[in-house]
Amino acid sequence: MTRQIILTATVLGALVAIGNSASAEKHVTQVNGKELVVHTSPVPVVVHRVFPPYLGKHVSARQLKAGRLPAGSRR
Repeated sequence: MTRQIILTATVLGALVAIGNSASAEKHVTQVNGKELVVHTSPVPVVVHRVFPPYLGKHVSARQLKAGRLPAGSRR
């Protein structure tokens, strides 16, 4: 149990560190009447999806172009 907690904390810490150091442009767009934040890099998208308030709101430019949006961003 303790090993799982340490591993989870380490992974989350690494994601936050990568997300804070990753450089990516972002812009806001409307898709099906919902506001989405589009990042040029997938790293910030992964970090934002870990934290619940941003679930479904952040997508990568590649996802948007391919039409593969997360379930939370569809109507």
